[in-house]
Amino acid sequence: MNALRRLWREQRLALIGFVLAAVLAAFFGGRIVVRTIYWADPGHHRQAPEGWMTPGYIARSWHLKIDEVDAILGIENGPALVGHGPPTLERIARALDVPLPDLIGRLEAVLPNVAGTAPRPDRTP
Repeated sequence: MNALRRLWREQRLALIGFVLAAVLAAFFGGRIVVRTIYWADPGHHRQAPEGWMTPGYIARSWHLKIDEVDAILGIENGPALVGHGPPTLERIARALDVPLPDLIGRLEAVLPNVAGTAPRPDRTP
């Protein structure tokens, strides 16, 4: 404890910088670990589109680029289209004045044809 007090007195700026760097490294490292674990689960691959999903989520799930999903939906920039907040399929459908099931139908009809050729992982053990 005496060493920490001495550091605080003599090297306050360096100690603050170190603590800030450690906190940032833990935060971003934690995000990487959580996302890696989430997307490593085969249950999150090639998911059927739902209203809460964003084009980015669908692109990640189907191993596509966001531009490809936007093209299927007939939009150019989801965030600009819906304003503030996440561009979920529900919000995109409202902005386009299209029923949500029709928008999801577009995706379901095209996604299996444009997605990568890798087979879908089997969910059963």
